[in-house]
Amino acid sequence: MNLTEKSGSLLYIIGISLIAALGGFLFGFDMTVVSGTLPFLEKVFSLSGAGLGWAVSSCILACIVGAGFAGKLADVFGRKKVLVVTAVLFALSAVGAGWAGSFNAFILCRLLGGLAIGAASGVAPVYVAETAPTRFRGRFVSFYQLAIVVGILTSYYSNYFLLGIGDDAWRWMFIAGVVPAGLFFGLLFLVPETPRWLVKSGREAEALRVLTRIDGEAYARAEMAVIGQTLHVCEGRLSDILKPRTLRIVVIGSLLGVFSQISGANAVFLYAPKIFSQAGAGLHDSLFQTSLIGLINFICTFIPILLVERVGRRPLLITGVSVMAVVMCALTWLFHVHATGLPVLIAVLAYIAAYCSSIACLTWVILSEIFPNRIRGVAMSIANLCLWAANYILLQTFPMIEARFGITSAFGAYAVICFVILVFVWKYIPETKGKSLEEIEIQLVGLPENEGAEEHCYGTH
Repeated sequence: MNLTEKSGSLLYIIGISLIAALGGFLFGFDMTVVSGTLPFLEKVFSLSGAGLGWAVSSCILACIVGAGFAGKLADVFGRKKVLVVTAVLFALSAVGAGWAGSFNAFILCRLLGGLAIGAASGVAPVYVAETAPTRFRGRFVSFYQLAIVVGILTSYYSNYFLLGIGDDAWRWMFIAGVVPAGLFFGLLFLVPETPRWLVKSGREAEALRVLTRIDGEAYARAEMAVIGQTLHVCEGRLSDILKPRTLRIVVIGSLLGVFSQISGANAVFLYAPKIFSQAGAGLHDSLFQTSLIGLINFICTFIPILLVERVGRRPLLITGVSVMAVVMCALTWLFHVHATGLPVLIAVLAYIAAYCSSIACLTWVILSEIFPNRIRGVAMSIANLCLWAANYILLQTFPMIEARFGITSAFGAYAVICFVILVFVWKYIPETKGKSLEEIEIQLVGLPENEGAEEHCYGTH
């Protein structure tokens, strides 16, 4: 299909979104593959509780750095180029961690993977949001979360089936990640840069061709006009973020990112075998039960994909977080009374089902939508930096809290946090269903011309 033809192609935008979502697959795979290797790492490197926490959370520490720099780099060099670099980092991390001969070498390679995860988590959803037509945007950005879930599920089953290799099984669990990393790298050369970044870089003709390919000539020209209302070859500055109306949105987005992590879900994902072992499961049973978490995560991620454009963002968030709070209370009680087996498994799966059908997916959708065009890359970096900092704190502290106070105390704290998240979502998260990115910007912060000092960037050219 020629780029200049007048009829848009739904298959084209689906293909673009799926390729970008491979960054999410690698995010999920690289993040959770370590869970199945923990018993091996603990033995091979003689790790203490703190060392085990560092083996898991070191990756997250690098995510903070990757998230902090990726937005600015994506604004300067383009979304696509940053994603290409993440693919290379994913591959290097997979091979390096698998062949690491010392704990320090292992940590170094996990740090490379963390840089890639942090960068991909901020840039890939923005890439999809800036490319997809308004009527499909929420659903296509949700593909990113689905890809994360598929990556998590793949890592769980990959770990489970590789377990029989022997003492070196953990090495192949990591090395398996080089296959999707190579695929991601190759496919990225088939997709265009986002039209909004192209306009921002003064390449309007290229942007028009991409938009025409996506949804036809009429859509392309209308979209170019509305993009021009809020963005006209003007670089976002730190002073733009510090303006009261813009700062409010950045703070709300950053808090949403933080809350999506400290609800406790990622502690369940990465420490699932350890959690199930406390409920009486052996190594094989705990890995199998962990794989069920991945399966439930995969199935329930289709709920927001199917409903986000029909029901809206807020109703799904409120419903899901409410269920999370109630189930986490139940899980706290189960561990308090030393319950084992099926009741614990059911409660964990119910919590994960509520999480992945609401805040897990919709955080990426909302963050990719609510920031103004001119500062989206930098604002997304700030929100992502806060998100990964919260994730790091969660994963580093969970084994320490569990060792000192018991798992009941950790889950009790997460239950309280879930109720706080519910109040926050109810009061501050806007509904963005059915609105273009530019309409959302006008709704939340107004047109740049109204701010006076920025007229030189957005006036007639």
